[in-house]
Amino acid sequence: MPPSRRAAATPTVEKRVFDLLNAEILGLRLGPGEHIVTEAVAEALGVSRLPVREALRSLAGRGLVDMRAHRGAFIPRLGPEDLDRIVETVEARARLEPWAAELAAERHDADQLAALDRALEQGVDALERRARPDANRAHREFLRILTLMSGHATLIEVLEPLQYRTMLAFVSVVMTAEPKGWASHRTVRDAVADRDGVAASAELSRHLAEVLEALRLPGNVVPSAVGRATAGSRGGRRSASRRLKALRLDEGGAS
Repeated sequence: MPPSRRAAATPTVEKRVFDLLNAEILGLRLGPGEHIVTEAVAEALGVSRLPVREALRSLAGRGLVDMRAHRGAFIPRLGPEDLDRIVETVEARARLEPWAAELAAERHDADQLAALDRALEQGVDALERRARPDANRAHREFLRILTLMSGHATLIEVLEPLQYRTMLAFVSVVMTAEPKGWASHRTVRDAVADRDGVAASAELSRHLAEVLEALRLPGNVVPSAVGRATAGSRGGRRSASRRLKALRLDEGGAS
């Protein structure tokens, strides 16, 4: 019986570690370029190294951590100097997300539509409060639910890391001239609710084309206020393990 209890508990600890690290990364409290040391994080959180390793692998699969051979896990740096990489990520999304929206219109259920509405409401509220990290998290949730609505396992698997990586980029940088994303997302939502896959796909294609145009506009991509705050030298910041020592596992936010 004890082995069964341990086996049942492990995923819960891993999920809680994942949620905590996910929230810290996306809030840029663990800054771009920062090294996450498995042993130090495990000690800081009072858990074994295994759930930390598994959580880091999950984060790497979502594009939020780079795993480097013999060196460990690092938070990706995505600033204006990485514009080509950001553009390529959005280009890939622009090919796939409209298809996901089309399938979502055909296959969604009432519970999924209600979840999409909650994400939309949270995003608009965060935008009004000018809380960019909150708006970005709501944006990621909106896209996550829309993609899940497609019911296409391979499409979900491919899009998830692209969406996470874009989210990380748009916490670190902003576009001076920015497309009206939430208005477009409301149009997509309405088309999905009407089961009009053609309209949902067309609107998402149009919006992502606007995003790409804005990204390619010379001088339009600049560091965000949060990005500038994390761009200082490593010597001026506490280490990841020291910051995490101030947290408890049950404080990790959901992704």
